[in-house]
Amino acid sequence: MFSSLIVRQPREGYRFSIDSVLLADFAADYCGERVLDLGTGAGVILLLLAGIRGDLREGVGVEIQEELWRAAAENIGENGLSGRLSARLGDFREKIPGLRAGSFHLVVSNPPFRRIGEGRRNPDRRKEIARHEIACTFPDLFAAARRYLAPRGAFAMVSPAARIPEILALAAASGLAPAALRLVHPFADAPSNRVLFAGIRGASRDPVFLPPLVVYAEPGRYHPETERILAGRRP
Repeated sequence: MFSSLIVRQPREGYRFSIDSVLLADFAADYCGERVLDLGTGAGVILLLLAGIRGDLREGVGVEIQEELWRAAAENIGENGLSGRLSARLGDFREKIPGLRAGSFHLVVSNPPFRRIGEGRRNPDRRKEIARHEIACTFPDLFAAARRYLAPRGAFAMVSPAARIPEILALAAASGLAPAALRLVHPFADAPSNRVLFAGIRGASRDPVFLPPLVVYAEPGRYHPETERILAGRRP
């Protein structure tokens, strides 16, 4: 499925990674008719969700960087999805014209991971915005998710595994009950470096810890489950 998509990206600046593909597969279980992607980049997550879930009727991606927003809009058009998906240029920390609060069944995001002052700063401003919490922090993200989610709607994100305590604290403060967490390991014998998280607005439930996801079986060869995800096959 992924190989059949047309995905155009700026020649320079941020490029999407496998994190977006893993998140789309994970979030598909929580997808409803209306989906909002916060920080959509080139629109990859929305494109994948539209391919996985035929019941996705309206997907909106919000992007603060104009170059990436243009790429997202172009990708939506070239994949023949203009009737179901759209891209908006804007800052989701502020009110986005045309987006109603409490109206989305799923909010999804692959956000900037690194705190200001954490790691080396990238001289490319576009990459820095995509990777560091310059235009968006985790509290900003949870506030926006809470604002736009319908009751019992789901928020799904990918994050460094080290930030799980912060994610759980923000989810509780935002009224999002943790529904599922899945640790992602680069190799079976390596520590987890990512976590996939889903929370439900207004629910009361215990989180489900899903089996770990291993990306590589060995250097240069994907684990069979990762191959399934990349092929767009559902379990």
